Amino acid sequence: MVSNIPESNRPTSIPPVQAVEVFEVDTFDGLYRREYEPMVRLAQGLVDAKEQAEEVVQEAFAKVLDRWARLKEPGAYLRTAVVNGARSELRKREVRRRIGLRPFITPDPGESDYLLDALEQLAPRQKTVLVLKFYADMSEKEIAQAMGVRPGTVKSATSRGLAQLRKAIEQ
Repeated sequence: MVSNIPESNRPTSIPPVQAVEVFEVDTFDGLYRREYEPMVRLAQGLVDAKEQAEEVVQEAFAKVLDRWARLKEPGAYLRTAVVNGARSELRKREVRRRIGLRPFITPDPGESDYLLDALEQLAPRQKTVLVLKFYADMSEKEIAQAMGVRPGTVKSATSRGLAQLRKAIEQ
């Protein structure tokens, strides 16, 4: 085949094709392999500490496994379980803070991230909505279902959260 591309503009080598690992979605092991790391990152965006995020995700996978035979969309159930587990962890933290108990795990100050620090300043609902929308790339409808709120609540929490996030980052 003759190419119309001048010799000087032709690539000298074609980069090798990266192997993409494909996991079976119809098995629990496949779901675990495919979703574990993304779910840990999602939970960490919500609870800030990797150790607590891993615990939340493990508990969510345990719930999925218990209900595996009855689930039509195990991935959606898993994501909802992670979000609910993270929200539960945040509620526990708030209770511990109110009664004066120290948190079990504190984030390492050396691992500070300005965006995570800014997210920490938001109300829990706003933080959850923003992480689900911009990190997990969920639609407003999916976020509303995962959080058990109306889509309008998601819209207002997104708007208010972004406004507060802008202020926190600009400071």
